[in-house]
Amino acid sequence: MKLLPVALASLCVAVVHGAVSDRTPLSYAPVPADVYVPTNAAGTMTLLELVQSRDDLSLLAEVVAGSAGFLQSFNTTPEWSFTFFAPSNTAFNNTGSYYSTFASRPKGKWWLGNLLQHHYVPFSTLLMSDFSTTVQRLQTSTYLYVSTQLQGGQLVLNNVSVVTEGNIPVTNGVVHIIDHILDPAAQIFEAQYPSAKQAFIAGSCSNPSLPYC
Repeated sequence: MKLLPVALASLCVAVVHGAVSDRTPLSYAPVPADVYVPTNAAGTMTLLELVQSRDDLSLLAEVVAGSAGFLQSFNTTPEWSFTFFAPSNTAFNNTGSYYSTFASRPKGKWWLGNLLQHHYVPFSTLLMSDFSTTVQRLQTSTYLYVSTQLQGGQLVLNNVSVVTEGNIPVTNGVVHIIDHILDPAAQIFEAQYPSAKQAFIAGSCSNPSLPYC
C-alpha cells in the first residue's frame, strides 16, 4: 500500500446499485467495514504510532484521521524506506487563518491529503547528515519539489520551515519534525538547484535523464 488516498469524491449525485447516494458532494466515501487491514509485526513502530505518541503532533494526528485512507496508510509498515517531515502543532498554527479557514471546507479536505503526501519521501531514508549547506531540491511523493539547505546547523526547507527535531526512527523510515507546513503550491522551480541524493520515485517522470526529473 502506498501513501495515497483510497477514497473517491463525488461531484454529482451518484447511483449505486440502483439507489441514489445521499453522501455530501466532495465528501470522502466511507471505508467498507470488511476491508482487510494487515497486522504489524511485534516490535515495529509505524508512522501513525509515532504521531499519536507525541503531544506536539496532535494536530497532525487529527489531519491524518480526517483524510480518507491516510489513517490506514500511516498505520501500515511499508516494505520500502521513507522520510517524513512531520508538521508540528506549531507548524499548523504558523499558517494562521489560511489553514483554519481552508481546511474546514470540502475542497480543503482534499488539499490536506495532498499536503500530507508533500511531506512524504518514499524509497529514501534521509538523515540530517545527508543534507548539505548547498541549496538542493528534494522530490516528494506529490512529484513536486522542496528546497533543502543546512543553515547555521539547522536544516531549512523552502527557506522557511526549520527542522526542530530530526532523525526520529520508525520502522523502515525516519521522521523530522518541522515548524512550518510545506505547501505543494510553493514548489521550487529553480533549475540550477542540484537534486538531493535520493532514490527515484516511480511515476514521477517518464524520463529520469531529463533535467527537471
